[in-house]
Amino acid sequence: MTWWRWTCPATTTRPVWPSTPTPWSRPIGDRTDLILVAHSFGGFTAPLVCGRVRADVLVMLQAQIPAPGESPGEWWANTGYEQARREQDGRDGGDPEDDVALFHHDTPPALAAEAQKHTRTQSATPLKKPWPLAAWPDVPTKFLLARDDRFFPAAYMRRIVRERLGITPDEMPGDHCPMLGHPVELADRLEAYRPGA
Repeated sequence: MTWWRWTCPATTTRPVWPSTPTPWSRPIGDRTDLILVAHSFGGFTAPLVCGRVRADVLVMLQAQIPAPGESPGEWWANTGYEQARREQDGRDGGDPEDDVALFHHDTPPALAAEAQKHTRTQSATPLKKPWPLAAWPDVPTKFLLARDDRFFPAAYMRRIVRERLGITPDEMPGDHCPMLGHPVELADRLEAYRPGA
């Protein structure tokens, strides 16, 4: 059995581009055999990390996929997010302001309640600066789609993955945070991405 070490770097209220200190590289240290996993907004940062550490695989888990020069704030309109969310909200029939229904509907209720206690408002600062890479990093990339996500609807994400990465996503059950509702399946899938697995 392989044990996964989940490292969540400290967040900042400013963008962390390659010209600034790299708080996320300290927990990695000199480790090798790395599978770097980016979730949600982390899709803007993880490709930059690949320029600083040697990752064997980059896994985008329900992650935003930036285009060169695109700011995180522009991403929403550039990808057609509002239309996709309106359509998803219509299918679900739920309240679009209900964060538990939006992010954690497939997470055990007690765990969803605990996760909600730790949410915070995203600073607007990181949304303004353009993504600095001219192209996707030269690292094998997988996209793992949580097909029950109401925040990033599956059909929408399939299109974005195809358009921006040129690949077909792998799929698993789960809401926006499958690491909470399906941790064993997620770990198994990540382990299967390991080179030589």
